Amino acid sequence: MFARVLAAVVGAVILFAGATKATGFQQWKADARSQGLWPIVAYVLPGTELLLGALLIVLAPTPVVLGAATLLLLIFTAYLLVLVTSGSTVPCACFGARFSKAPSWRDVLRNVLLMGALFVAAALY
Repeated sequence: MFARVLAAVVGAVILFAGATKATGFQQWKADARSQGLWPIVAYVLPGTELLLGALLIVLAPTPVVLGAATLLLLIFTAYLLVLVTSGSTVPCACFGARFSKAPSWRDVLRNVLLMGALFVAAALY
């Protein structure tokens, strides 16, 4: 039961991130371009986040879904580390245009905690 709650909490965060990107898609595309991301990322990421977030909320945690969510967060965290350590002031738009701000160690910590929750969920599953 606790594994499912942890997975659902992480799923809600990921779903929210995808929803804010999808609802402000034009601004998200501009933010992604200013970050130097490949254009395909701007198109694929919101849907991926929506799908993964929904799966984490609706389904019992499975290794495939937990692993995919962890991989996505690991990629985001590595990217955030590059931005933070380089002193980038380009908004990360992690949660869409409405929450557009320069990346910080707080963003990195948030992702590490989310990955930790997924690891605990996997261990309890």
